[in-house]
Amino acid sequence: MQTLVRVVPGQEPEHAEFYVHQKDRAIERLVEYVEQERYHSILLTCYRGNEIVQLPESSICFIETVREKQLVHTDAEILEVKKRLYELERLLPPGFIRISKSVIMNMDRVTAYRPMVNGLMAASFPNNDIVYISRKYLKDVRSHIMEVRNERKSYGNV
Repeated sequence: MQTLVRVVPGQEPEHAEFYVHQKDRAIERLVEYVEQERYHSILLTCYRGNEIVQLPESSICFIETVREKQLVHTDAEILEVKKRLYELERLLPPGFIRISKSVIMNMDRVTAYRPMVNGLMAASFPNNDIVYISRKYLKDVRSHIMEVRNERKSYGNV
């Protein structure tokens, strides 16, 4: 698909137009993505001891609650964030999904899913951390995985 970007004067509103042969679910999601301005990267304010760190959401593997603290796991380190999990769920983009009462994971960072005999599913990350998806949240995770897979098929990337 061809793209064209024009810079408009500051007083003009920004807008996007799509010229497509067919409107399908992938196009609807693209429109939603643009309308909700999800393309802006979110910086999460985290703490490394007494140091304040601005962390891009794309570097987060998962966030877990341990003893009333929210810990942000990246490839290289574990940081603390002062917001509660329910606040982070609202703040972070749709690729972040609740997988248990105490964990939100970034589905874009998962390297592998592994079903387990007890009905749970394990998710692995590039830093070799593993989190467990509880049965209560498994249906949502599976539907999100299938949605992404179907989108990739429609683009010919699978």
